[in-house]
Amino acid sequence: MMWLAVAGEVCLVIALGLGAWRCGRLRSEARTPIWSLLLTGALAFIAINAAVGALRYAGVTEVIPVHMQLTAVSVSWMMPLYLAAALRVWGKLPGSVWGLWLVLALLPALSAISAALPGQPPAVPGLLRDALLVLALLRLIQQAPARLSLTLALALLLAVPLSNLLPLPADAALGLFHLLLAGHFYAFYRAVPVFSAPRLVS
Repeated sequence: MMWLAVAGEVCLVIALGLGAWRCGRLRSEARTPIWSLLLTGALAFIAINAAVGALRYAGVTEVIPVHMQLTAVSVSWMMPLYLAAALRVWGKLPGSVWGLWLVLALLPALSAISAALPGQPPAVPGLLRDALLVLALLRLIQQAPARLSLTLALALLLAVPLSNLLPLPADAALGLFHLLLAGHFYAFYRAVPVFSAPRLVS
C-alpha cells in the first residue's frame, strides 16, 4: 500500500472532476461546440486513469496493465487534446497555427506508433510534446483577462519533474508527482470562469 501515491491520485481525480464538470457546463460558441466537449472528455479520461492508479497503488495489482495503458494514452493523446481544445475555444489562434500546434503536439505519439513497425525511424522524443504544452499555456495566459490561476497552472506543470529529481522514496515521489498535477488541473479549473463566465450554465 502506497499511501502517499493513493492520496495524490485521489487529489488528482477530484481536481480533474471539477475541471470536467465546469467545462461541461460551458455554452460554447456555435463555431466550437465540439471542442468544449472534447476538453471535458479529455479531463474525464485522465480522471479515470487517476482513479485506476489509486486502485493500483492501494494494492489492487490486477489493474496494473490497464493503468499502464491508460497512462500511455493520457500522456500521449489526452494531455495534448486537453490543451488543443482549450486553445481552440479560448486561444484565438489562426486555424493554420492551431493546426500546426496540434500536429506537432501529437507527433511523438504518432511517431511512436510508426516506430513499432520494421525499418521505421525512432520515435520523436516526448520533450517536443511537453514544450508545446508549455507554449499552449503561455498563449492562454496571454489571452486571459486575469492571469494568476493559469500562471500557477503553468508553474505547477513545470514543477512536475521535481518528483523525479528530488531524492525521495518511491511512495513520496509518486505522491508529489500526482499532487503537482492535481494542483495544475485545479488551477485550470479556477481559470475557466475567467474566460467563460458568460457562457456557464447558471
